Amino acid sequence: MRAMILAAGFGTRMRPLTDHTPKPLLEVAGLPLLEHHLLRLEAAGVEKVVINVGHLAERILNHFGATSGPQGLLQASWQGHQHTLTLAFSREEVPLETGGGIARALSLPNALTVDDADDTPFLLINGDVWCDADLPQLMSEAIASRQLNPLPLAGIVLVDNPPHHPKGDFLLTPSGMVRDEARDQEGNRLTFSGLSWLSPTLIRHAIADNDEWCDTNAVFKLAPLLRDAMHRGEVRGYHHRGKWIDVGTPERLAELDTLLNSGM
Repeated sequence: MRAMILAAGFGTRMRPLTDHTPKPLLEVAGLPLLEHHLLRLEAAGVEKVVINVGHLAERILNHFGATSGPQGLLQASWQGHQHTLTLAFSREEVPLETGGGIARALSLPNALTVDDADDTPFLLINGDVWCDADLPQLMSEAIASRQLNPLPLAGIVLVDNPPHHPKGDFLLTPSGMVRDEARDQEGNRLTFSGLSWLSPTLIRHAIADNDEWCDTNAVFKLAPLLRDAMHRGEVRGYHHRGKWIDVGTPERLAELDTLLNSGM
C-alpha cells in the first residue's frame, strides 16, 4: 500500500511557531514531526508516500531535497532506519481542503495510485497528529475489506474523546461500522484520530458526480463525502485505545516531545 500525509495547512493555532516554519517541520524529540510519520510508515512496509504541501512549501521541498522527475512530478528519496522511501509531493498553490488535496494527489502519475484504474486503498495521515496505532494491522484491514459487501470505501481510526473535544465525532457500532448520528446520541461517540485508509473510488465517484470538481485545483472537503458514505454503510471504524495526540497547539507539541523523549 501507499500513503498520503496531509501537510499543506497553515498551522494557525501554532503561531508564532509556524510563521516561518511549516507545522510538519516543527521538531519533537529531535526530529521533524513529518519524519516521525515517515519512520512509522517505513516500519509498516510502506514504500511510497505522497505529501501535499502549501504553506511554506519550499521549506518542506528543500528539507527533503525534492527535484522534478518524470512528467514534472516533484519527488525525493528519504532514508529511513532500514529502507529508502520514495516521496512524491503534491504542491497546492491555493488551499484545496482535504478532499481537493487528495483529488490532486490522485491525479499525479504513479504517485498515490499506479494509474487511474488502480483502486487499491491507501493510508491517509493528518500531518498534525501522532498516534501509535498498529499501521500494518490497519493496512491488512483495508485489503481484507475489499471482500466485503457492501464494499467499504474508508476505514477510520477512532480514539476516546480528549478534554478539548468531549463530544466526539462519530458513533462506532458493535459491527464495526461508523455512523454520523445526531449529537444527542453521545454515549458511543468517539473522536476521529486523523488516521484512516481510503479507497480512491470514494474521491473518483465524488468527482464524477460533480463537474466543478474535475479540475485538479478544485476545492472541496472530505468530511461530507465520508458522511455520505457512512449513510450508505461504506465506512468501517477501529477504536484505538493507545497513545494519540492532536498536535494542534504549542502545549500539545510540548506534550508529544515529552512523550517521545520518555522512550515510550
